[in-house]
Amino acid sequence: MKAWIKLLAGITGLGGSLLAYALWAERPRLRVQTYRLPAPSPQAVGLRLLHLSDQHLGGESWVQQRRLGQLQAILPGLQVDAVMMTGDFLHDAAGLVAVESMLQMLPPARLGYYAVMGNHDYAQYSYGELLRNAWVNIRQQRQPTRCLRATVQEVRRLSQLLWQIWHNERLRFAAVPNPTSELQALLALYNVQVLQNSAVPLGNSSIWLAGVDDWIEGQPDVAQALAAVPPHAPLWLLTHHPDVAYHVRDTRLQLALAGHTHGGQVVLPWLGAVHTQGSLLSRHKPAGVFRDLPSHALMVVSRGMGESTPLRVGCPPEVVVIELLPKQASDSAS
Repeated sequence: MKAWIKLLAGITGLGGSLLAYALWAERPRLRVQTYRLPAPSPQAVGLRLLHLSDQHLGGESWVQQRRLGQLQAILPGLQVDAVMMTGDFLHDAAGLVAVESMLQMLPPARLGYYAVMGNHDYAQYSYGELLRNAWVNIRQQRQPTRCLRATVQEVRRLSQLLWQIWHNERLRFAAVPNPTSELQALLALYNVQVLQNSAVPLGNSSIWLAGVDDWIEGQPDVAQALAAVPPHAPLWLLTHHPDVAYHVRDTRLQLALAGHTHGGQVVLPWLGAVHTQGSLLSRHKPAGVFRDLPSHALMVVSRGMGESTPLRVGCPPEVVVIELLPKQASDSAS
């Protein structure tokens, strides 16, 4: 009996330690991830890009304040040609203040600042709201048979959600609207161009940059996004959800930047990411550099700076810097 008690105590202690680590140890450790990649065209040789994604900024918390402090130490000193932001600035409406703080830290970028919207920029997903709505629906039923039927219905809905999470399907539930218009106005105030199914030249270069609206909460239209791009122009793409890039077969596409997956947040040995949030990315590689797009373009998926659920294991938050080098130099670069 004592052996079982010791075993149970050990398991409980280990579980508590892992949970404490996931909640508090890895989340504040923002790092700079540098990718040195072959320039996809002669026009891109030597360009240095800053890629920011998935800040998930909300009301004040010590983790958020720690990250903003680290950004203040990192961003102003970076030398970059363009800043690309791939959505999920907001976690909830209170995050607008922190978004402005981050925008004030951005380094100079001669080719400009660009962004697309993420699903959380449109809506906050709330597990609490989901459970609350289920409970209200059950309690509103006056007859026992209807109450039982409602209970079965809500249990089925919750089970379906868990099934979608496990299979990395696109999720949308208990959405509370976020202040999208206010966010876009704030970005415009700091000279950030928000690309919603549209394309523009990248600064004064001959490269064109297209942006697609969010795959889940927005109104994505790839054809509309690419419509204005000249026939033979080098094309880059910003999208929040990486699955979008796999639906682009245009061979003009050379480079795609995305976020959304958070790198899986919880990445376990052998299993990989518990949840990738992207149906076309594997559990063993939910972020990083990808070379398997139908267009043959390179894609960089950021692990992001924040989280939708406050857990990270084996997947620290990151700021991404991309250096586009001549092919010979990139072959030997890490």
